[in-house]
Amino acid sequence: MHKDEKLWDKVYDEFRGERSSVWRETATPFFTQKAEYLRHLGLRKILDAGCGDGRNILAFAKYGFNATGTDISGLALKKAEELCRNYPNAEFKKEPLEKPSFKRESFDVIVCDFVTAHLKEIELITNNFHKLLKKNGYLLIEFTSYKDPHCGKGKKIGEREFLQKGFYLRFYTINQIEKIMGKFRILCIDSISYTDPGHGTGYNRKKRHQHHSYFVFAQKN
Repeated sequence: MHKDEKLWDKVYDEFRGERSSVWRETATPFFTQKAEYLRHLGLRKILDAGCGDGRNILAFAKYGFNATGTDISGLALKKAEELCRNYPNAEFKKEPLEKPSFKRESFDVIVCDFVTAHLKEIELITNNFHKLLKKNGYLLIEFTSYKDPHCGKGKKIGEREFLQKGFYLRFYTINQIEKIMGKFRILCIDSISYTDPGHGTGYNRKKRHQHHSYFVFAQKN
């Protein structure tokens, strides 16, 4: 069992309400806006790394991609499977990003949405993404930025690293992102502010709130 599995299972188990997702109901625009272009390039196999309860993988399945979602939370994956029940081109696997079981060069595209904020071994994980992508494959990834209103809150445990009510949170600068993404060719970095709804009693933000992130579109060198 991954050390954080119970933590994230609690988030999904305690979520109540009419909304379909703990996070946002709709997929992240930065990712889905690239879908038509990625299909135009003939790319089909996509990994949603840390797919949560499925809002992004559902969108890519609707576009016709052969989509695989992974997460460490079994409860999240059950919700994602139910959400994608009408799309046999979506499949799910419970496993950590630190030790993926897939063969090298398994995917044309990897998307990773609001996951890096909770990752301590980010260099290991982006290296894993590089291995899993086919030659010239694409990585679409979000990094919560140091401009985020939540940066600086909680117990400081490192440079822009904090513990907030039991959750590890990390915030990034562009310079730091460029270093982390050293094995990739960065095509663009978008600086985006957005709002999220409350995430239920299992997470540490129960009311609507604002975020700021750097969204990166990169290609495997």
